[in-house]
Amino acid sequence: MHAVAALAEGEVHEAAALSYPDAMITSLLLLVLFVLFCCVVFWRAARIERVLQRLGDGDPAARTGLAPWAPLGRLAQRVDWAAERLAEERRRLADSEGRLRIALQGCDIGVWDWQLDSGRIYYSPRWKSLLGFAEDETPGHAETWLTRVHPDDLARVTAALDEHLSGHSEIFLCEHRLRHKRGDYLWVQQSGVASRDDGGRVSRMIGALADVSAHKAAQAELLSSREAYRSVVEGVTQVILRSDVAGRLSFLNPAWQELTGHSMDEALGKTLASFVHDDERHSVSAFFAALADGAAGDLSCELRLRCRDDAWRWFALYLRATPAAGAASAAGVLSDIAAQKASEAALLRSNRERDAILTLGPDGFVFADEQGRVSFVNPAFAGMTGLAAGLVVGRPLAELDLHIAQLGGGSPGFAEVGEGADGLLQLERPHKTVIRWLARLIPDGAGGIHGRVIYLRDITRESEVDRMKSDFLSTAAHELRTPMASIFGFSELLLSREFEPAMQRDLLERIHRQTRNLINLVNELLDLSRIEARGGKSFKMQVQEITPVVLNAVAAQYVPAPTHKLEFDWPKDLPKVRIDAEKFQQCLINVLSNAVKYSPGGGVIRVNALRRGEAESACIGVAISDPGIGMTPEQSARIFERFYRADPSGAILGSGLGMSLVKEYMAVFGGDVEVVSAPGQGTTVVLWLPAADALGESGGSGR
Repeated sequence: MHAVAALAEGEVHEAAALSYPDAMITSLLLLVLFVLFCCVVFWRAARIERVLQRLGDGDPAARTGLAPWAPLGRLAQRVDWAAERLAEERRRLADSEGRLRIALQGCDIGVWDWQLDSGRIYYSPRWKSLLGFAEDETPGHAETWLTRVHPDDLARVTAALDEHLSGHSEIFLCEHRLRHKRGDYLWVQQSGVASRDDGGRVSRMIGALADVSAHKAAQAELLSSREAYRSVVEGVTQVILRSDVAGRLSFLNPAWQELTGHSMDEALGKTLASFVHDDERHSVSAFFAALADGAAGDLSCELRLRCRDDAWRWFALYLRATPAAGAASAAGVLSDIAAQKASEAALLRSNRERDAILTLGPDGFVFADEQGRVSFVNPAFAGMTGLAAGLVVGRPLAELDLHIAQLGGGSPGFAEVGEGADGLLQLERPHKTVIRWLARLIPDGAGGIHGRVIYLRDITRESEVDRMKSDFLSTAAHELRTPMASIFGFSELLLSREFEPAMQRDLLERIHRQTRNLINLVNELLDLSRIEARGGKSFKMQVQEITPVVLNAVAAQYVPAPTHKLEFDWPKDLPKVRIDAEKFQQCLINVLSNAVKYSPGGGVIRVNALRRGEAESACIGVAISDPGIGMTPEQSARIFERFYRADPSGAILGSGLGMSLVKEYMAVFGGDVEVVSAPGQGTTVVLWLPAADALGESGGSGR
């Protein structure tokens, strides 16, 4: 402007020197130039103004487009530069706002802006929608959200807000419940930061609200799950454990102390293997060695753990390798199986007892499964039938029926028998045997049949005894009838007729003799029945010298001098024996009587002592030999049968019970009877008794 004024002044001075017309023209030209200059300046200024207005209206593309000459042009250029920077900042701001908007939408966060001076507050649309409101429903005042805070949380929220506004906290942060439009409460997290002026006064506060209801629900669920887990871990009766790669225990539940007696503090840090019995420790150590090498799998075993009282308790252990924070570890369970082991031991003991009964018992057993196949036979069955277990086990019962039929007993029909069926088998092979059998079905507990068992009892002896009893009763009746018939006949004669004194005496002597025989027979029968009933319990057993008993027996036995002679060869140093003296003397008399009776041709009856064995097996024998008629081996085998006589003619008197009594008495004494005989060469009977020293007795009496 100064340059223009100077130029105009110079031109005026020059014009003064010109003529007037020329001066006028010059002045007009200068005026026109000035006006043109002012118009250009105004136009440029107006353009700059329009650009500034457009920039103010938010048009980022507004530019002056003026050339950068003269001061106004340079100003316009600076305006354009400022517009470009403003547009760039607006673009950045728009990008930032866009990112913020996307971030807020993605984070599901509502924003609020609180002007403390006016009390007005801005709520973002998301803030409102979180609480169920439309954008125009909620008034923009701070009291809006404070009145919606749950009454139980209001004091805590206002305290946190006051703490931040007073400058005691860098950020306002609080979780609380906020009432939704529908009336229920949401868990939200409020956070905000106050803006302060140079004097420290808070004029504005900006913050955010996030719905944390799902997080709170997850927290509650997690807490409930943890509580449930804790109650389960602490309530189970199994030991739950965790250990590191070396086997050192890092976690135990209370069941550990209940079952082992060791406190958890005492056990933690120690290795599991240190509590394991030596016999089972190897498997645990091997597992952790493999775990250290990264090759461990699972371990399942039964082992014993040392308890606090130094007792051993059985557990079932299950261990599995588990990763924990990048390091190998193991977790597992210990189940108490002490009661199970005790039950197994009891069952094993019961099975052994059952097996012993089945193996050692005299009765046979056959077990079959539900398909009717033989699953087990005991040794007694094999002994009865001669059928080995390998021949019948695993085979159908029908095949067993065929095998038994081949033994001469007929088919018992075991394959079809039902509950309670029974019968008799009379086998001819491998030896004559009479067997009584009984079948039972084994229920399976569900209404079905698990199998069946067939019980077999050898009643051969009972059958023989029944036969012998029948024979005995028949023979006894005959033996009793003979003397009684004589007594009855002779007494009837005496009552019905008169006889000479000599004849009368002879008849009375016959009656007396038959009566004595009858009494002896009855006494012998009673003695046998007492032994069978009492087993010798009424005997007066006593350790004593045998010599006096033998001498008394010899003295009591009548030996007819004209035909028989008695030789007695007896040492003095015989050991004592344990006997009932009266019963043993009766044995000697019975044998001596037979020696005399069965030597009708006379001869020497010898009585002498024998010895056999040494120390604990030492025995003393009383041998009585006669030169009589002797016996065949078949007769010798039957000598101890009741009512048996070796003389088939019946000429030799006797009841046939004497040697039976001798056999029974000697069995009670713990001895035996040895008979050596041959037809026409006489008989030697030896009564063997164990020495008292061999019995471990030195004197006194006993039963």
